[in-house]
Amino acid sequence: MASDRREQVFVSSTYLDLRNERQSVIQALLTAGCIPAGMELFVAGNDEKWRLIKRVISECDYYVLVIGGKYGSVDPETELSYTEMEYDFADSIGKPVMAFLHGQPGELKSDQIELDPAPRQRLKEFREKVEAARVVRYWTTPDALPGEVALSLIEARENFPAEGWVRASNALTPETRTELAELRARVTELTLEVETRRAASFEAPEALSQGEDESSLNLTIVGYLKSELSVEGNVQYNSRKRTWTVPVKLTWNEILAAVGPTMLHEAAETEVKSTLSDLLVAQVNSDAKLLPDGFGRLSESPTVTDQSVSDVLVQFFALGLIARGEKQRTASDTNKYWVLTESGQDQMMRMRAQRRTE
Repeated sequence: MASDRREQVFVSSTYLDLRNERQSVIQALLTAGCIPAGMELFVAGNDEKWRLIKRVISECDYYVLVIGGKYGSVDPETELSYTEMEYDFADSIGKPVMAFLHGQPGELKSDQIELDPAPRQRLKEFREKVEAARVVRYWTTPDALPGEVALSLIEARENFPAEGWVRASNALTPETRTELAELRARVTELTLEVETRRAASFEAPEALSQGEDESSLNLTIVGYLKSELSVEGNVQYNSRKRTWTVPVKLTWNEILAAVGPTMLHEAAETEVKSTLSDLLVAQVNSDAKLLPDGFGRLSESPTVTDQSVSDVLVQFFALGLIARGEKQRTASDTNKYWVLTESGQDQMMRMRAQRRTE
């Protein structure tokens, strides 16, 4: 409902000389159902606080400027007062501005005006800049400000309707609540449909190869053939590299026992591939019959094929032994991560944990 909406209004002015005036403006805004905001109490010259001021102005719906007889604290870098900097920023981002200028600054008391010529000139230029850019309202006493603020706020609401803030309990209209309920019901329906299709098209884990069933993984070996000639007992090798794909048979339990510890915590596929490569190399080293005929020596480290890595991950995922990693990582990290499920941990522990000897 529109009546539940409260606009946030940033009040900008010098502080010490306009305390009563600011209080009048804030009271008028509160009476009109607005949320006043202002950062004049922050220490001048603090970059962090200036960033905060800009953020608060950006979040406000309207900006109120009150100018009296003081120019205010000056930023040493821009040589502008913080009040003028706030105004310039609000204007630069298109924030609706309501400006209230003192109508008779020459009648202000000495402690309410700039005595030095330089800041007095800067104040004059600031007033002229504001007057040239928009319609302003003038005031002479704090008591006159509330009425001027009320009139300006009526015009701003009409010409620049604001988004404002609402209570969380009032944020959803009946129509929105109905739409959300329908969307939730649709999500539930689609989720059930997906699960039903998956259950209908996917085999039960009992029908999948697992445990002591064997699987064949491929190891890529790059090296040189032995030469038939021998000189002084030293084996000679051909200079042309050859590539072999060596199948290595292992049970699923043997594979899980090897790669499982790597995935106790989330592990990248590259880590899984490295562990599988070490496993297959150990098998080949223990059984020379697995080496290609005429093999002489390696030229680089053997590696398991990417297809074999994918086969292992897909099988363990289908068996419910691993799941995709869910930890947040940097955008530059393109690795895929996997972790053991509780079922995978239990099965791996049964194979790897050491038992007491009798």
